[in-house]
Amino acid sequence: MATVNEGKVVLFGAGGPVGASAIAALKDHYTLWVTDLRPMTEVASAPPQNPRAPIPEVLGPPHENRVVDITDYAQVLAACEGMDAAINVSVVRPHPVLAFQVNMVGAYNVAKASVACGIKRLIHTGPFHTSLNHNADYWNDFQVEADIPLHPGDDLYAVSKYLGGHITRVFAEREGLEVLTFVYTDFRPREILSEEHGQGVHPYSTSWEDTGEAFLYGLRAPEMPSPYENFFICARLPHDKYRPDKAKRLLGWEAKDRFEALYTRPQ
Repeated sequence: MATVNEGKVVLFGAGGPVGASAIAALKDHYTLWVTDLRPMTEVASAPPQNPRAPIPEVLGPPHENRVVDITDYAQVLAACEGMDAAINVSVVRPHPVLAFQVNMVGAYNVAKASVACGIKRLIHTGPFHTSLNHNADYWNDFQVEADIPLHPGDDLYAVSKYLGGHITRVFAEREGLEVLTFVYTDFRPREILSEEHGQGVHPYSTSWEDTGEAFLYGLRAPEMPSPYENFFICARLPHDKYRPDKAKRLLGWEAKDRFEALYTRPQ
């Protein structure tokens, strides 16, 4: 059974805002091994990716903070030893070499180490690119479900993450690892400022708070129908372009924040 209701969870690439959201949601339920390429104290003292993005909390015992290079298999293997689950939120976007080393080779290292250490559930993460300016990027579609194939085109970020996802799928299908892949597009804070009212919202949006909570549901969800499952982690919005139905059905997760103040007029 891959369900993880308690125990130890290792987070890879936890220094970004998705990692910060995961830490906030999981710290009271699991013992976390929080890892990043830089020390977490350094990450936490640096400016956030944008002014309202969350900054990771530096946890004390029983949690641990480790420096781990996800491109180094030996380091990843050591971080996975004794863990009950693994979560990979690592990412590099613009660098033509590091993007493949982190997004693709890093995914391989985490999946391989998870199998070697007997971990049964891995939550992998990546982008759902709604607009890549080619004819199959899903921007013009509606009622899109999570099981559609990704179409990364030649975008560096999209294609390197796409390949990493396929690598984890192969491990899931051949090695007894259960992989849940969470894909995202647009993040924003839960709080809506008064000056934002009526400004609209991207049709695939998620609050940082809902992003973190989804990891808790992903760890505690029952066994999946297949070893590899892809999920839209987003709010249900009136555009009805991208549907998070599968996350509700299989994980029991549903976004609390639907950002009504951004697209409704006051009565």
